[in-house]
Amino acid sequence: MSPHSQGGMDYNGDMAKGVSRSSAKRNGRRLTEQPVSRLGRELQKLRDQYVASGGKLLNRKELDREIAERRG
Repeated sequence: MSPHSQGGMDYNGDMAKGVSRSSAKRNGRRLTEQPVSRLGRELQKLRDQYVASGGKLLNRKELDREIAERRG
């Protein structure tokens, strides 16, 4: 098991703990349909707007670097 792998979850691939690969998205489609909360829909809408306006999503390494820079 890799140092970033926990119980079948890839820490670098699934940012939220407890998200299994079976519920992950592939090519914009959810592999298994699960109920999405109102907050989840709102966050997805904001993400879509950000991407549509030319925003770049960060990968895990870039996100870690950004967090470290903001912490100082």
